[in-house]
Amino acid sequence: MSEVVTDPSLSVAYQALERRREEVIAARDRIAAELEKLDAALGALRTLAENVPEAAKADGQEAAPPAAGPADAPTKVAAKPAAAAKPAAATKSVAEAGRAADRKARVIEFLLENPRQWLTSSEIAVLTEGENISGTQRNAVSETLRRLLRRGAVQRDDKSRPVRYRAVSAPLRELLLSGQ
Repeated sequence: MSEVVTDPSLSVAYQALERRREEVIAARDRIAAELEKLDAALGALRTLAENVPEAAKADGQEAAPPAAGPADAPTKVAAKPAAAAKPAAATKSVAEAGRAADRKARVIEFLLENPRQWLTSSEIAVLTEGENISGTQRNAVSETLRRLLRRGAVQRDDKSRPVRYRAVSAPLRELLLSGQ
């Protein structure tokens, strides 16, 4: 015949597990609600991206395809009054800010794709930013590499000129996943 264990410490442990289970379920529900919000926002962004070509045509511009990459040619803009140029400049600065925020992710992804190659910052800039890059873009990539070096995410070869960098995969993956 089996004996029933009536140890009070087991009852307390079981109750703690039940509370923890309820907390995890509540957290799961919150995450699911956030995912639904993100899906709705993504759907709205896709709709906006599909509407951009029509809006650009109505505004007198040649529309770029929604999936325009960094190497694509800039769009031509028809002559506009000075008042209408201000929103276009604001839109351009917002796009540049978003592009700068993505730079670190692009550099990290590129380094993770080529973990054994030693590359100069200029080579990395050309391969991540596109063919015709400005000095500012080259400097921004160089600064990104310096910051990654301080975090131990890249190795630097000071013995050769120009200085070359190589990926350290584990810290780079961590940075990419954490979104820092």
